[in-house]
Amino acid sequence: MPRHDVAMLSLLALRDEAARSFLVQQNWRELLQQVSGAQLLIRILEADLRPDDPASLNSFMSKLSAEEEGLVSAWMMQKVPANAVEVAESWWKGLMQGVLRRQLEVAETRIRLPKLTTGEVVNLQKEIVDLREQLHQISGLSSVSEAGR
Repeated sequence: MPRHDVAMLSLLALRDEAARSFLVQQNWRELLQQVSGAQLLIRILEADLRPDDPASLNSFMSKLSAEEEGLVSAWMMQKVPANAVEVAESWWKGLMQGVLRRQLEVAETRIRLPKLTTGEVVNLQKEIVDLREQLHQISGLSSVSEAGR
């Protein structure tokens, strides 16, 4: 069973064309490789699937295991939020923040290791600054959209 955020993004990618379009336009391959339990979402985004076309959904589902098919069938029964794109954006930003925080934690741990060369320390410092800046940008985007609702 995927995490709730991954499940929500999967549901939206299966059921709403605009939300799916938003997700497909993101750098999803790189990000989702770093998210545990995202394999089915990756398959959903890789598939030639049109949420408004039952034939494309049936074709996709025919390629799933019985367990995956049960999960997807349950998602197909869920109500899609009226603001599906905004919901997808919000869940996506949350996933991005989680991945960036983990990367930052790794870099901050590595910079404390003994016997690093000056070059390694400089590269890690640059990486840490870059990751913090990315997190700040995402947080800024999130708070602006939250305030605008």
